[in-house]
Amino acid sequence: MKIARRNAILESAHELLTQSGIDQFSMETLARETELARASLYRYYSSREEVLLALYQRLREEWRDRLIKTLKPGMQDAQIVKSYFQASSKDPIQVLLRSRLESTIKHNIRESVLAEELDLSQAVLASVVSQLTICTGLSEEKCHDLVISYGALLVGSSQLDATPSVERRLLSTSARRTRKALSYHRLFLSNGLRILQGLRQE
Repeated sequence: MKIARRNAILESAHELLTQSGIDQFSMETLARETELARASLYRYYSSREEVLLALYQRLREEWRDRLIKTLKPGMQDAQIVKSYFQASSKDPIQVLLRSRLESTIKHNIRESVLAEELDLSQAVLASVVSQLTICTGLSEEKCHDLVISYGALLVGSSQLDATPSVERRLLSTSARRTRKALSYHRLFLSNGLRILQGLRQE
């Protein structure tokens, strides 16, 4: 029963984040969404950040499973980068939470929860690195660097999607060209390929 309730809370949290973003997310709004009293909600998660971390952990495991399924030996580098991007960008909430993980979420959780998160993070990283080693032929150390670099690239390039959109017809030709060049998808694919090829040349 407790696991089912925790899962229901995380589903509601995901829905709220999709609707209104992270800055509007609070235990009060979550309590309303789940139809739980705030005191009851705190029995499952002791803070807003612990809810966000638990949701991120769940989405990260789904990401890992998606990615590992798509990575096969013999893939071309461009295919590897594309698979990584598709697995990572499937759920924008995961990217959103990843962007706040180090700067906000980890600073506002209990030490015991943080220690558990570090262990879980290492386990996910190890399984992804292992599959990338098979797929790319690179050493574990280089694949570790690849995953860390791709995480930073994903968060950085995703910020471009947060820019308010402007109707295409209002933009000059050069502004349209710049906007296309700075698209989240394009930036990740082009720079992700450069990172992977750079690691091969080291």
